[in-house]
Amino acid sequence: MENFSPLQQVLANIKSSKSLPIVVFDLDDTLFATARRNLVIIQNFAADQGDKYPDFVKVASGLTLSDMNWSVSFALTQAGLDPNSASLTPFRNYWGSTFFTDDYVALDLPNPGAVDFVNACYQGGALIYYLTGRHIGDRGLRNGMGQGTTLSLTNRGFPFWQGRCELNLKLDKDQKDADYKADAIKSIQSLNGNVIATFDNEPHNCEVFQEHFCNAMNFWVKTTWNPSDKYKSDSLHVISDFTGWNK
Repeated sequence: MENFSPLQQVLANIKSSKSLPIVVFDLDDTLFATARRNLVIIQNFAADQGDKYPDFVKVASGLTLSDMNWSVSFALTQAGLDPNSASLTPFRNYWGSTFFTDDYVALDLPNPGAVDFVNACYQGGALIYYLTGRHIGDRGLRNGMGQGTTLSLTNRGFPFWQGRCELNLKLDKDQKDADYKADAIKSIQSLNGNVIATFDNEPHNCEVFQEHFCNAMNFWVKTTWNPSDKYKSDSLHVISDFTGWNK
């Protein structure tokens, strides 16, 4: 075991657990990359309202997936859009009305190795706990992310409709993240299992997991994150994706 990589160690710990092993995965920019969703939103805004904002269209036409980061506005200004452009306020409104929807969430692609690693955890006997800040939406209305998230997990090949899988989404889109995470941690603890590992792209969330699940292997998936969210703990495992778990 001493020569195992951290991801291989997770699998070993799942198999050796004497109680129900639980692995917690965030979704956005942890299991899934949101870059494609953001890029398509930019492109669609340019197509829909480009006649009003030719400066936006010019910048948007040259953007690629690799230009996306935690802030789409920053990606645009980094690419040359004037921070005082008249396009930014209507674009932010457009982004807010599309990013958090079933249709657009379906555009996300899994991060490298994510599908295979989560399936390996599941096949090893773990309960897979998908914990995300996405919201469900109002009953009967397509104004949330619940349906899109369920379809995305299924269509991309993650374990879901097989038992031992939980999906925790916000009931209220406006619930504060701190309150939501506190409720979610109580839900995880109520399962009376053994949290083997947690995975998140936001350092603060990783620290919260470290505080409550100190015996778990807590991973910072270093993709994109809030730049004001500082990395503090030396006890976190840091990975860029999920490749290499089976070597």
